[in-house]
Amino acid sequence: MFQSSHRRLAVSATLIAALAAGLAPATSAFAAPPAPAAARAVPAPDMAGVAAALDSAMANGAPGAMARFSGPDGVRSRTVGVRDRVSGAPMDINARFRVGSVSKTFSSVVLLQLVEEGRLELDASVDQYLPGLLPDDRITVRHLLTHRSGLADYTDAMFNDTVPGFEAVRNRVFSYRELVDLSLREPRTTEPGVSYKYSNANFVVVGMLIEKLTGRPVSDAYQRRIFTPLKLTSTSYVHPDTRIAGLRVRGYLHPDAAGDPLVDSTEQTVSWAQSAGAVISSPADLNTFTSALMRGRLLSPAMLEAMTTVTPTDATNTRFYGLGLRRYDLSCGTRVYGHTGTVQGFYTYAFSTGDGRRSLSALANTSNHGEANTALGGTLEAAFCGKKPVAASSRAAASPTARDFSSPPAERDLPERH
Repeated sequence: MFQSSHRRLAVSATLIAALAAGLAPATSAFAAPPAPAAARAVPAPDMAGVAAALDSAMANGAPGAMARFSGPDGVRSRTVGVRDRVSGAPMDINARFRVGSVSKTFSSVVLLQLVEEGRLELDASVDQYLPGLLPDDRITVRHLLTHRSGLADYTDAMFNDTVPGFEAVRNRVFSYRELVDLSLREPRTTEPGVSYKYSNANFVVVGMLIEKLTGRPVSDAYQRRIFTPLKLTSTSYVHPDTRIAGLRVRGYLHPDAAGDPLVDSTEQTVSWAQSAGAVISSPADLNTFTSALMRGRLLSPAMLEAMTTVTPTDATNTRFYGLGLRRYDLSCGTRVYGHTGTVQGFYTYAFSTGDGRRSLSALANTSNHGEANTALGGTLEAAFCGKKPVAASSRAAASPTARDFSSPPAERDLPERH
């Protein structure tokens, strides 16, 4: 009797001690339900880290930079430097700028909506809709959207000499056909569907498809299908007008020769890109766009799944491409979807998580300087993965402008000399 009571007291004492220590007893009756995975996996954005990335972009040649993060806890933003080197006006989170190849995601959404409407098929030959345009009827609509057509990127030759190339096209107005012909003068990069090779020519043809199927300019399709429904009041497709209306960031192009003065490249037609890169927007509108896309507000679930079905773009196994959409796999395991953008004088990042609950847009007002681009990309890790471990933070503090060589260099949307 005494031994039995003693054993019960011992067991009770052990249980009490375990509970006091915060340990769950080994029985399902008392086990607390696990916290939802999403709740455990979402770190707070490291806005100090975002600011450090912006500072690093400036240290690597950008006159200014900014970033805007939107999440369940609200909006946070950071700005550094100037948006205008002449006036000295500080960078402004509400200012508009050229988003470059982020335009490709806008174009993809429009084309995929047309697929949903039964007006074209992803795996049909482009020749079916634009007879005689391309020399190979094996090139499909999907090949264009995934950069697997083999069409050469005409910008490689166009901007081989960065500033002279830019000045030659700054005020020029091209037809879509002229741009396609520039591509076709170059050797094909791959057989259709074989491998990924980024080319602005693909999205020139996407613009042609949109205009052929709708009978209207791409600007009309963007406005009716995306800008107006999402109330993107600071977003527009501007071609061939050279101006950025309203509050704007001025862009600065680095010459090829080190030490030569920056070139103000703000005013240009962007006719060399058109549906591949002529959209103008703001950080808030880009957050809204990528978030709405990932939340399913622009495409059906099946079409969004097709858009986010990706293949690798490099050997790091962290960079992927879907249908006009990049996916980056960050160090914390978070996957973000969106696009990078380069147009003379501007680098842009616009990404959201797969559920659309967290979004980041970032800008540096320079180009042809890859270190600035890579530094700006550091905003993604800081915003979506939160603070780094103390040891990593200490290393970064010791060299705040040094690039993190554990991350691959930024992907290039245009040829770069630096």
